[in-house]
Amino acid sequence: MFVISKLAGAVLMPLSLLVLAGILGVILLLTRYWRWGRGVLIGTVVALYLASWEPTASRLLAPLEQRYPALLDPAGVAETQGPVTDIVVLGHGHRLDPQLPITAQANADGVTRVLEGVRLQRHFPDSTLWLTGGAVRGDTPNSEVLYRLMGEVGLDAGAVERLAEPRNTAEEAQAVAERLTDDAGTIILVTEASHMPRAMGLFRGQELEPIPAPTRHRVRAHEPDAGTHPGHGVRPSVHALHMTKRAFHEYLGMAWGRMRGQIPAAED
Repeated sequence: MFVISKLAGAVLMPLSLLVLAGILGVILLLTRYWRWGRGVLIGTVVALYLASWEPTASRLLAPLEQRYPALLDPAGVAETQGPVTDIVVLGHGHRLDPQLPITAQANADGVTRVLEGVRLQRHFPDSTLWLTGGAVRGDTPNSEVLYRLMGEVGLDAGAVERLAEPRNTAEEAQAVAERLTDDAGTIILVTEASHMPRAMGLFRGQELEPIPAPTRHRVRAHEPDAGTHPGHGVRPSVHALHMTKRAFHEYLGMAWGRMRGQIPAAED
């Protein structure tokens, strides 16, 4: 099921769908249905432009990223929710290359998550920082790579535990639920802002109610008086296409989680 979900996710991403549509259009051009082929190709180009256009990408991603506010006042959590005992940082892949420093081997999104986890643990020095993430490719778990990164750059803030078995968010939620004891206090969950709605749904499916601490926001307000880059809002960009991909990935992931009963029906 894990392999099926990964393959289906790869095929259903915007760029994959557009490439398939372009191939179909070219094939139709070579047949008596060439008018249909021309229409498919025109539609593909228009769809590619819209998917790579930041206003479109932002509108798709913003509902996910803005569902849970950033945890800017950690001290307020302890006052309203009780003592924080655990901070869970979800993994986000890596690619090992001995020719590169550890900072380049861990995915940038994973590094950002770890930084947010360490920031929060400094506010709650008695808490345990959980690094999750197994080995999807190769033999080295992602949690081990992130732990190594923390050690090499001096980010050790307190107690750190690693969960090396989970390969996706559903397995991470299950592993955390199995490891935490009944006397655990408040739990903080750290992941990307766009990923947080799905992660919260999966953790609630395991009867956990963590405090969300989203990070790595891609839809961000412009700085006051910073001005804009010429052509901004008109030209397509790879960054915007990646934002669209993130939105597709998360919406599909939430639908898959609900189909499998891993996300409660109340989660929207």
